[in-house]
Amino acid sequence: MRKAMKAGLGLTALAGVVLFTGAQQATSQGNVCAPRNELVSQLGFQFDENQKALGQVGAQVVMEVFASEKGSWTILTTDVNGQSCIVAAGEGWDDTYARNAGQGV
Repeated sequence: MRKAMKAGLGLTALAGVVLFTGAQQATSQGNVCAPRNELVSQLGFQFDENQKALGQVGAQVVMEVFASEKGSWTILTTDVNGQSCIVAAGEGWDDTYARNAGQGV
């Protein structure tokens, strides 16, 4: 399960944010918040996750889904000030449908 990190601990502490175990379910316990560029950088560096989806939630918040080829995924929300929070994360991301749809299947 992903463990929460206090935003003030710095980027090296983000390594402890994600610890996966067996059949994991999404969690929204203990949101981790930091400037968007820091969280996105660490999601890529630590977990090889890239942006897969983006959507607006009202006039002040954007929601993004990041996922890796290994199946880990993270949902971030970002406010108009560039502050992002991890609101859910888990395993088992499958974008087979999206890849097939892009191929006209």
